[in-house]
Amino acid sequence: MALKDIALAAERSGDYAAAFDAWNALASTANRPDYLCKLGRSAQKLGRWTEAEKAFLEANKTDEHFSLAMTLLGSLFLARTDGDGSANAQKAKAWLERAVAIAPNQASLSFLGDAYQRLGESEAAKAAFRKVIDLDKTYVEAYLNLGLLLSADGQAVEAEGLLRKATQLAPGSPRAHGALGALLQELGHYAEAEVELKRTLELNPNDSIARNHLRRMADDRG
Repeated sequence: MALKDIALAAERSGDYAAAFDAWNALASTANRPDYLCKLGRSAQKLGRWTEAEKAFLEANKTDEHFSLAMTLLGSLFLARTDGDGSANAQKAKAWLERAVAIAPNQASLSFLGDAYQRLGESEAAKAAFRKVIDLDKTYVEAYLNLGLLLSADGQAVEAEGLLRKATQLAPGSPRAHGALGALLQELGHYAEAEVELKRTLELNPNDSIARNHLRRMADDRG
């Protein structure tokens, strides 16, 4: 079996250590940005943040206009658990703004919205998520994240519509049902809220937030 086939098969099976070794061997013989990005993603799956960053930076160095490497660097700095969280978010923002400037797409804009949100730039985050929806009317995370931001800002009517859309697009998402249930409870729509929160627990019995919302509703009725 060819080395690339071994790498792809390892990825499909979730054996990211084997995938890392295979992509590393491929990248060492052919300095291709796509191979380096694959290497970085395998390292990220393993929580090997420094090695992932090195691979993505090398991919960017190989092709300075390869926006995928910039998007992956941004997503890496949002995911990594080492270093300072605020500094990581700032680095994510910088890489993702570069990626969006070259080739805006659903992934780069969605990650950019996440970065803005972490940095407290809520209006910029909303704008990014709206652009994602403009590009792809089925992108669940954008509806969910925009809905949560609007809900936090007191824009309940639009937030409710967005969160309902998220549950329609992803009926198996406990996060979407939980967010909608919490908002409906806040709006006083208790019967609907109970349905959504119970659905959340059906999908994820360990969701303590949904359980607490249901308990508060029961206490209020008592």
